[in-house]
Amino acid sequence: MRVLALIAAIFILLGVCSAHADKTELFLYNGGPQHTGVYDTKPLTRLTGLKWKFDTAGAVTSPPLVYDGIVYFGDWKGFFYAVDVSAGTLRWKKGGVEAGAGPPTIYHGLAYWGSREGTFYALDARTGEEKWTYKTGGGVCYPPLIKDGLAYFTSHDSIFYVVDAGTGELVNAHRAETGSCASPSVFEDLIFIADWNGTIHAFEKALRKERWRFKAEKKVYHAPSISDGLAFIGSYDHHVYAIDAATGKEAWRFDAGEKISMDPAVRDGVVYSNTMQSHLFALDARTGEVKWEFKREGKVYSKPALAGGVLYFGSGDHFLYALDPGTGELKWKFEAQAAVNNPTVYDGRVYFGSGSALYALE
Repeated sequence: MRVLALIAAIFILLGVCSAHADKTELFLYNGGPQHTGVYDTKPLTRLTGLKWKFDTAGAVTSPPLVYDGIVYFGDWKGFFYAVDVSAGTLRWKKGGVEAGAGPPTIYHGLAYWGSREGTFYALDARTGEEKWTYKTGGGVCYPPLIKDGLAYFTSHDSIFYVVDAGTGELVNAHRAETGSCASPSVFEDLIFIADWNGTIHAFEKALRKERWRFKAEKKVYHAPSISDGLAFIGSYDHHVYAIDAATGKEAWRFDAGEKISMDPAVRDGVVYSNTMQSHLFALDARTGEVKWEFKREGKVYSKPALAGGVLYFGSGDHFLYALDPGTGELKWKFEAQAAVNNPTVYDGRVYFGSGSALYALE
């Protein structure tokens, strides 16, 4: 009986480990491949204060990515950073020649990073060692989507690329009307990519076929956030759009009265969208009706991040805000030394860039 119990325990343990491996083989910023902005982790509900601040060579504007005890991010001076999440000490740094300002995507231990000078990198996530590179005709400013061993990414050269994530060999390329600076998102068998012309493209695997396209009236800088069969985007034309993810048909639009540069966050039937100048709106995901709004000062280029019962976003007024996602009530705020950019939540801490530094709050 003891032997059988031991064998059963071993199988249970193996099952847990396998499930963990399946769940964690792919790490993306923005809450995952649907770009919901939802982080399945312990939230920072009550602010204690600054855990650490890591100074960088250039401005840190994009959300960091936390993986296996390391926080990864880039700056506008051209460096990739890997910093210990607890101590705030440098693990490794790479770049210095117009490298990317964004985070990587991590897949099977490799960190995939784009650069503004037009190189797409695959680096060892633990050491920063270069595994391979792929050269494009324009800047690659956001991390790829990796699906079924293929890396999908966009470039300022107006081409959507698909390369083999293991070798860096080109699998396919699709020329768009304009350049793009958007990390693709995914829903079921569709890959979504946005270009600067305001067009959302829905492709089938490896960009072999375009299923549908949707055109906003002005620029769209990010691929849609996907939830419950709807794709949500924000545009410079002042609108938040809800689009049927399977067909591309518009479900509703909301006029926010100002430009929107970031994709919305979405959870539990609510869409959260920041305008560039003044407001955060919480909208009913099925109707577009306003549930609440939060007014603040300073330009915002930050997408909201959700963890537990807290919604976080950064503002040009130098504050990181933490709100109740159900009511919009302010829980707390933290003042940094410059505009606060996209936050990431991990294990009870919030990480974000502000000026030439990365902050960790606890």
